[in-house]
Amino acid sequence: MGCTVINQLSKAQIQDLHQLYQTAWWARGRSLDDTRRLVQNTDEVFGLCADESARLIGFSRVLTDYLFRALILDVIVAPDYQGQGLGRILLDAMVNHPALAQVESFGLFCTAEMVPFYEKWGFTDKLTQKLMQRSHYERRQPQL
Repeated sequence: MGCTVINQLSKAQIQDLHQLYQTAWWARGRSLDDTRRLVQNTDEVFGLCADESARLIGFSRVLTDYLFRALILDVIVAPDYQGQGLGRILLDAMVNHPALAQVESFGLFCTAEMVPFYEKWGFTDKLTQKLMQRSHYERRQPQL
């Protein structure tokens, strides 16, 4: 099965991405407009297209300052293409991308069962800093 890494999505591929998101518990329910906006506002996008159809079958994105930090988000492969090494192709494309060559530190979110996969690229869950999160629904004024 041949595929090509792309760094820009067509309108049809954004629709493919929206459909891909509906297969993942962490992205299900995103609207097509949400998908368009996140692609538009992402520093670097990485797609995998099936050579025979140009269908988007894998995706990831990076938010970065291109020097100190980069955050890898939304690594996803279509269910019917999983287990074929496409996640490896996406990770290789991101960590070896020329625009990201000077980045000092990459971070990512993943589920516990994916930790061994990401450790192959030097990622660790042994952090020296604590990751904190604030949800849109939890916005409130600090207690002083």
